Amino acid sequence: MNRLLTPGGHVLQHDEGVFAALHREHRPRVFNYIHRRINSREAADELTNDVFRVAWQRNPDPAELTIAWLLAVAHHLIGNEYRRRERSEMLMQRIRATAVLESRTEQGAQQQTVADALLGMRDKEREILLLAYWDDLPVADIAQVLACSPSAAKVRLHRARKAFAALLPTALMAEGAA
Repeated sequence: MNRLLTPGGHVLQHDEGVFAALHREHRPRVFNYIHRRINSREAADELTNDVFRVAWQRNPDPAELTIAWLLAVAHHLIGNEYRRRERSEMLMQRIRATAVLESRTEQGAQQQTVADALLGMRDKEREILLLAYWDDLPVADIAQVLACSPSAAKVRLHRARKAFAALLPTALMAEGAA
């Protein structure tokens, strides 16, 4: 026999043998009830333990510790779990939306900076950079498009890169190098 004090100072007596028998008899059914609604073995196991913790703490009359009473407690705990999951999902959606918005805003600003730098370049420099990075052409193909030798295309590409780098803010260049 185990004695506990309630918040009101009343002495509760727990018959551990009766409780253990109740647990053995009803745990599988309570677990299955919860598992069908939660769809997570771990969460169902945790909530099942919570049902029996509530039964132990509230210590209703042993005649009230029926499967119906235990399933009613389980029902309330499942509702709490659904609300917790919903709050958690809403929080995750807000975090994702904020991260996407920040990413888009940052990417948009970077894209605008790159576009401004490209527009500030001479036409021939811009064209070779677009062939190399937008069209993803190798130097040999760039040379063919521009009707020059591969070594001339390589030199032009090098010069265009330097001109582009000079037009970009250093912070953006440091991010690109990382």
